[in-house]
Amino acid sequence: MDTQARGRDNPYGFEAGAVNSAADGTTYTLTMVNQSAEPWIFYVYQTFPEQTSDIFSLAWLASPYMIVPKAQITFKWTINYTFLWGQTGVLQPGVPFVAGMSIDADPSVGDTTEFSVKPGPNLTPAQPGGGLGTLTIYDQSDVPNSQFSVGIGMGDAGTFATQAGANLKHVFTPTPSYWVAAGVDQKVGTVLDIQTVTQTAPVVYPDNVYSLTATLQDDNTWSVKP
Repeated sequence: MDTQARGRDNPYGFEAGAVNSAADGTTYTLTMVNQSAEPWIFYVYQTFPEQTSDIFSLAWLASPYMIVPKAQITFKWTINYTFLWGQTGVLQPGVPFVAGMSIDADPSVGDTTEFSVKPGPNLTPAQPGGGLGTLTIYDQSDVPNSQFSVGIGMGDAGTFATQAGANLKHVFTPTPSYWVAAGVDQKVGTVLDIQTVTQTAPVVYPDNVYSLTATLQDDNTWSVKP
């Protein structure tokens, strides 16, 4: 996939309908509609079933502008995974995670990669070697503490990140669980504290359903329907 397709020139990440996949697969569609009284940034994030405190969810998809009342935005994606690194400093909620590199990853074969900062920050080509259904990143001994973060993404936008450091091992078990939310300043890559996210709701795709509409209603609660 070329650089333009990856959206790297877009400071907001991927706009509506522009999350591209390096592999063929089912396209999922999510339309977010604002029926509330206020304008909002609409965004989507993912969670793990038993997410540990050292793994942060990122704002994965986000509207590049406020969605005003009666307006809407549509996101599309396919399920394909990537390994990522970013120079974040100390990883904490509110910090932007901007990927410095993205490589394709396949949990079905237990892909692994190594993160090093010599000669410059880099990820080695992914290769099988981890547990099936997992993605594993091995930080090398030259990785300084509290300067970089590593993680995984979907559609080349980051979904989860964790602090990198010398000789650390990071194992991710991707099981997509989608959530919608409304905020005021989130952008693609914003590090979230999922315990404090408000105006949020889960998005579950039933079997053989690939398009949903999430409506923020006039009482600021979400209704999610096919």
